[in-house]
Amino acid sequence: MALPPSGTITVSAVAAEFGGSAPHSLSEYYRGGGLVPDTTTNAGVPTSGVISLSDFYGAAAGWASTMFIGSFNNGFYITYGYSTGTYGSMTDTTIDILSGATIASLFYGATPSGFTQLTLSGSYPNSGWTTLNIGAGSFSRASATYNNSGGTTYWNWTGNTNYFGTIPGSSVNITME
Repeated sequence: MALPPSGTITVSAVAAEFGGSAPHSLSEYYRGGGLVPDTTTNAGVPTSGVISLSDFYGAAAGWASTMFIGSFNNGFYITYGYSTGTYGSMTDTTIDILSGATIASLFYGATPSGFTQLTLSGSYPNSGWTTLNIGAGSFSRASATYNNSGGTTYWNWTGNTNYFGTIPGSSVNITME
C-alpha cells in the first residue's frame, strides 16, 4: 500500500513499504536504486542528492491511483468504477510496473453474483503483479480468470463485493503490487 500523501512519515514506514536492510537509512531509498521503483507514483523521490522523508508522500512499492467513481447501466446490470471515455476517472491510468500498460476499465458489475474486472489496452502476460487493492478489498491475480485476446487483456473475479461504492464522484484508492 502507498505511503500517506501528507502527515508524518517515518523511516520505519518507508522500510515497511520498500524493504531494505536494517539499520535503515534514507540513502537506501533513492528512486531507481533497487528498492524504490522509478515510476510516476514515485516521481517525488529523488534519484540522487539530498533526500528527506517528505519526498516519500504518496510513494509506493507498486502502482497507485485514485479513482473517482462513475456508473453505467448497460441494460443488463449497472457497473461502478471507471471506463475510458465512458464513466468515472482516475488520477493515473498508466501502470508503470506493467511496462506502462494503460487501464481501459476497472469496475464492479452489479449482477446477482457480482464481479470485478480489470481491462488493459494491449496484450500483456498473466504476470508482473500479484495483488490489486481497491479500497478495503484485495484481489489476487492468481484467483482471477485471465483472458488475452484481440489486443485487450482482462482479469475477472466473480462472486465478490463492490469495493468501489455506488456514489458517483466519490473516490477510492487503487494500488497494484
